[in-house]
Amino acid sequence: MLAVKVREGEPFEKAIRRFTTECNKSRIVKRCRERAYYVSPSERMHTIKVKKRKYGSE
Repeated sequence: MLAVKVREGEPFEKAIRRFTTECNKSRIVKRCRERAYYVSPSERMHTIKVKKRKYGSE
């Protein structure tokens, strides 16, 4: 579970910004979006191939 403690004298908005940064680093939102609906294995492989073709084989 992700938690961010508000520091002494820190504005609440800055703490929220740190929280969203931590969420992005841990890829929580990305995993939720991926699991929101079922993607068949063949469709997943097709997406990976398209990304490799578009951005190179990184």
